[in-house]
Parts: sequence; C-alpha cells; structure tokens
Amino acid sequence: MTDAILIILAIALSIYLGEVFNINTGLVALAFAYLIGCFVVNMSVDDLLATFPTQLFLVIFAVSLFFNFAVVNGTLNKVASWLLYKFRRFNFFLPLLVYFITALVSGLGAGFFTSVAIMGAMAMVLCRSSDMNRMHASFAVGLGSLSGANFMPSAHGVLFKSLFLQTKLAGQADSLVTNIFVVSFVYPIIVLLIMLFTSKHAGKKGTVDVKKPEAFSSKQKVNLWLIILLMVLVLFTPALAKFLPHVHWLAKVAPHIDISFLAIVFSILAYLLKLADKPDEVLKRVPWDTIWLVSGVGMLIGVAVKAGTIDLLASLISHFPSILVPVLCCIIAGIMSIFSSTLGVVAPLMFPMIYGIAQSSGWSPSLLAVAIIIGAQSTTLAPFSTGGSLILGESGIEDPVEQRHFYNDLLYKATPLGMGYAVAATIVLMFIYR
Repeated sequence: MTDAILIILAIALSIYLGEVFNINTGLVALAFAYLIGCFVVNMSVDDLLATFPTQLFLVIFAVSLFFNFAVVNGTLNKVASWLLYKFRRFNFFLPLLVYFITALVSGLGAGFFTSVAIMGAMAMVLCRSSDMNRMHASFAVGLGSLSGANFMPSAHGVLFKSLFLQTKLAGQADSLVTNIFVVSFVYPIIVLLIMLFTSKHAGKKGTVDVKKPEAFSSKQKVNLWLIILLMVLVLFTPALAKFLPHVHWLAKVAPHIDISFLAIVFSILAYLLKLADKPDEVLKRVPWDTIWLVSGVGMLIGVAVKAGTIDLLASLISHFPSILVPVLCCIIAGIMSIFSSTLGVVAPLMFPMIYGIAQSSGWSPSLLAVAIIIGAQSTTLAPFSTGGSLILGESGIEDPVEQRHFYNDLLYKATPLGMGYAVAATIVLMFIYR
C-alpha cells in the first residue's frame, strides 16, 4: 500500500516538476522509476530496464519519421489547401469541413501536433476572411486532429494498440483501438452539428474567399502514393489473410506486417527518392520530447504495476457505484489531460486498469477505453494544454484585450463544454455497450 501511494505521488510530482521547471515529464518519471523501483520496490536494474517501452519507442519514431517527409515537402499542407478550395462554397458547414480535413491530414500521418499546426493556422485565417466562429473552428481543429490520429495505422492508434498488448486485454487490442477510433471520429461530428444549429454566431451561407492552390509537385504525388500504399498494406493485408486463408503466401506474410518496420522501409525509400529537399529536417521533426515522455512515464508505470499501484487504483474506482464508473473514468481522464499528455500519462496509466475495472463493474472494456480517450481528448482546448496553446498562438490576434478574451473563451467555455460533451457521449454509450 505504501509503495503504491508513493508511486502515485511520484506520478503527480513528475507532472508538477515538468510543468513548473519546464523539464520533460518523462525524464523526471524515469528518475523516479529508478529511485523507487530499485531502492523501494527492490527491482534489479535489469528488471527496471525491461520496463522500457521499446515497442512504443520504435512505433513513434518510425511512423513520425516516414510521415515527416509529407510535412517537410508540403504534401499534407497541399492536401488541406485543395480540399478547402474545393468545398469553399459551404460556408455554414465550414467548421465541419475543417474537422474532416484536419482528421484526414492527421490520419494520413501528420498526427496531432503537426495537424494542429497546419490546420490551426488555416482555420484562424478562415475565421478572419469569413464569418466562421472562432470557437467552432477551435473545436474542429482540436477534435479533428485527435480523431484522425486515433486512426488504427496512425500515431495514436498504433500507440494505443501497443499499450493494450502489454495488458490482460491483449487479445482484444485490435477491437479496442477500432472502437476508440470510430467513437472519437463520430461524436465530434455530432458535437459540431449541435454547435452550428444552436449557436447564434454560426456562419452564414455563401462562398469563402480561398485562393486556388498550386498543383501537386511530382515529389508530392509520389509521397501521397507512398502514404496510401502503406495504409493499404497495414489495413488490408491482415484482413485479406482472414478472408482468403487458402492463399498460403498471404497467410505467411500477414503475421509479419508491422507498421513500425514498414514505416522504416518506406522512409528509406523516401530518402532514396529524395522526396524532401532538406532531408535533415525530416529527422529533426521526430517528436523526441513525446518519445521520452512516453518512455519515461512508461517505465514508471511498469514500476507501478510491479508495486500493485494499478490494481489499487482500479479497485478504488470500482468501489464507486457501477453506474458511475464509465463517467468517472471519463472525468478523471479529462482532468488529468488538462495538465498532462494523453499519450504520455493518461493512456499508459489508465489502460492497465481497464481489465480490473471491467471485471468488478461489469462494464465492457471497450466502453471504458472509449470513455477514457474521449474524456482525455475533451480538454484539448485548455489554453495551457498543447492543443489549446497552439491554437491560441496561431489565432493571429494582436490586440492584448482580444487575445485575453480568446484565452478566457478557451479556458472557461471550450474546456468545460468539451468535458460536458464527452460525459454526455459516455452516458449515451453506456446504453449502447451494455
């Protein structure tokens, strides 16, 4: 019990020290993992090293390396520009269009950070050139970048699966990740439609002033085809092997389809084809901060599992009335996400609890997993979270008073509203997954 409480305090202190002293939370967590693991829990150094999430490290590195080519050479930016141009006449539904484009850009490999950077800037420009509501645009970009990243072969989807494979739910990893993606993609559409039809400040019908973008360059076309090919291989090869079991070569190849190693192969191919004019920039854009955040916290979670902390937390949540458990998971994840990373802290901490909570509460593991993720992602617009701070920085507002007003809107309106929608979605899902 004492060890478990000590690790909970270490997780909270890692987040606090990381925020206050601008240190990567993962590095602080790594230090705590060593001190507590070796000198309190009596783990050997070899046992501690075994908790390093090698698979997660490789997944984030390889996937981001490959898709960085499309960022550096402007392929994803060009995709977004062309889609906005093609649908420029749908002014009223512009936030919904921004959502779909952001989700597509994110799902094609840009991931959360890059898609927010790309689409956040575009959306804020559109708010100034049209009458699109800035709050609606913020929701569209924030939720679109997250739902797209949750796509099974994309950054979050692959990471979520890797986390589930390390738990007692390993056999359900594929279905859990699919459920997370489907719900996190659909429910923002409903949220945006509600906002559009109930807001007095929704855009009017008409045409948005968007300039026609230049045509795709030859390198961008090749890059786009490489992305599509990778998606097809990862998504459809295992499915085809199940539908065509008599095709022996397909049955032999399918188990070896791995997005991490395929992404490395495709990255080498992209290097050989010189798809990036500045190849050094491709490696520099790898999210090393995120990699070390996930790795360090992952090791501390490994120590937590050894000390029984995860079981303790799961039992504490399970002591609440069963009817409240999914909503409680949603709210806890949302509150944690305001101050920490969904990928680096919330998912690694809460995913190992799902099996125990599901066993004691009777709720579906899929419902609990979905509740955790939509809860964690509902507070992405908090101005001191990554999504909110990026959108605030790209707002283009120069007047300090107006900038402060937008800050307050994100903090006091968008954040609680996002949490409220997530809780409502969780309640509805409780009837679906029952």
